[in-house]
Amino acid sequence: MILASGSPRRADLLSRILDRFVVIPSGADEAFDGPPEQGALGVARAKAREVARNRRGIIIGADTIVVTEGRILGKPGSAAEARDMLQRLSGREHDVITGLCVLRTDPSVERTAVECTTVRFRALLPNEIDSYITSGEYVGKAGAYGIQGRAAMFVDRICGDYYNVMGLPLCRLALLLREVGVGV
Repeated sequence: MILASGSPRRADLLSRILDRFVVIPSGADEAFDGPPEQGALGVARAKAREVARNRRGIIIGADTIVVTEGRILGKPGSAAEARDMLQRLSGREHDVITGLCVLRTDPSVERTAVECTTVRFRALLPNEIDSYITSGEYVGKAGAYGIQGRAAMFVDRICGDYYNVMGLPLCRLALLLREVGVGV
């Protein structure tokens, strides 16, 4: 079993349902055009397939994005970009979309899914955003926040899979694994 991701969060989440797996980060390009759901799924598939070129087994690829008012918020490249993202999310709903790909190399089987969770942030004060940015917790996180950390205080409500917001929808993943012959 291989997780095609360098994300420590994804590895931690996967360890909740699988006892043994290895982490092999994918070098696949994460840029995409088109609708968010298709893009996240395309990146997840590209990650799994890129690792499958050199490894055999069951490979899990995932890609998570945040979408608000039709705009995709990826991982911020700077504190200023993170601040802008959090201001956009303040007092609004947004969707967290994860594309999943489970690829079994022998026999060759591929299963995919897209999970969407709607999250509503309460109105954020400028000093709350500044404090969160100063913490550095936004780094490497789509939408510039991690629900499992300090940003939990920003979340008014969610509709959908909590683990999806963290980056790996475990229920949907378990169902895909079952489809390729792996019981969890």
